[in-house]
Parts: sequence; C-alpha cells; structure tokens
Amino acid sequence: MYYKVSGKGKVVVLLHGFLEEGFMWKEMAKTLSKNYKVIVPDLEGFGNSPFQSKTLSMEKYADDLYELLKNEKVKKCILLGHSMGGYITLCFAEKYPDMLSGFGLINSHCFEDSSDKKINRKKGNEFVAKRGTKVFVRELYRHLFHPSFKNKKLITSLTAKAEKYSPDALIAANTGMMNRKSKEHVLKNAKVPVLLINGKQDESAPFALTSQQASLPIIADVHFYDKCKHMSVFEKKKETVSAIEKFMAFCR
Repeated sequence: MYYKVSGKGKVVVLLHGFLEEGFMWKEMAKTLSKNYKVIVPDLEGFGNSPFQSKTLSMEKYADDLYELLKNEKVKKCILLGHSMGGYITLCFAEKYPDMLSGFGLINSHCFEDSSDKKINRKKGNEFVAKRGTKVFVRELYRHLFHPSFKNKKLITSLTAKAEKYSPDALIAANTGMMNRKSKEHVLKNAKVPVLLINGKQDESAPFALTSQQASLPIIADVHFYDKCKHMSVFEKKKETVSAIEKFMAFCR
C-alpha cells in the first residue's frame, strides 16, 4: 500500500473514499502536519496502490491499514474516513478498538445499503464492465458537489485522476461496499470520541441516515453543513479543517 507521512506528534490517519485517492487530503494533511504526524494511504486499487486482489471488502481494507500502522510502529491514532473511508474506519474501530483514541466519519454513515442502493451498485458494476470507467466517473462526480461550489478546476482534476482507475478495481470496491453490514453497534459501543461531518444536501450519505446516527455515540462531535453535498472537505474547507483540529485537540 502506497502512503505518505508528514509531520510529527500524535498520529492521525486520513482515509479517502470511493473513486478518490490520498491526493484529496493534500491541503488538510499540510495543515494538520504542523502539529501532528499525518498518514495518508492510497487504498488498494486507487491512486498509487495497484489492484492486486480478486475481491475487496471493507474488512480487508481495515486489515491492510492495520498492517501499515504496525509497520509504522503506531500504537494509537485518530482515524478519519471520507465516504467509503468511513465504512473502513468503522470496520477498523470494530476490529482494533485499542488502537484508536478517536475516529470520525466524514460524509459517511454506519448503515448498510438499502435494497435500492444495492440494485444501483449492481447496475453501476455492469455499466463499468461494459463501458469502462470514464463515463461512470464523470456521471458520479456530477452529483458530488453542491451547485454553489465553483472550483471547476478542482473537480476536473479529481475526475481526471478517477478516470484512470481500472474497471476491475472499481467493481471490486463497489461490490465490497454493497456487501458490507451495518456497523450501528460500533457507534453505539464506541468508548472514544466520534466526529461526524456531513452535508445536508448529500445524496450519497443522505441526511435521513446521517441524522439518525448522530445520537448513537456516547461522545459525539456532530456537524451538518448547509449548501454542501458529499465533498465537505472541499465545499466547506474552513469549517471542516476547524472541526477536525478541535476534535483532535479534544481527543488529545
């Protein structure tokens, strides 16, 4: 697994989501590395980490991350995951709770896919198998940002990177998300602080779900942003950076 390390101090790990890579955290990592040691991986099949498995699951991603942290001799960290990275974060929190001093879900939720969502994922996989990644990626990215977000150059850059991912990797990761189980109990039983950041207009992590999970953790730091869809890291950059910094200071 390819990853970057910057800064010194308490460790924070930033996990990207589906059709993304560690690049999405570039500015966030630069800011946080002033006070923390920041680890930013490219998950298998994305960015600089090649797709090598026949199948992918959120649990496998979590196990890969555990091996990475062992290699870096990390005993405790704060783990923050965006979208699919949030699903992986929940699996990690379930399997390796003693390694966490806090964790966060950004534009993500703890519930399994609905029947309709699973059908849409299957259709997406069929489309990618027949047509490749480019059209699929462009269509998906059309729905990730709120209309008020005007940085078209950034969207073009993110889209261009995602278009290069292999169809097999996309299908495997999408199938892994489709097959995941609810992790509602992980939030309910969390013994460390939990950060929840979501957009009110998010279509991928709908408000109907993200608002339900807000009351589950014993210690929760909850943020909902208006005029924000699935990419709060960019759409509400200042607010997201501030929320993460305050959360990390609280965990420390």
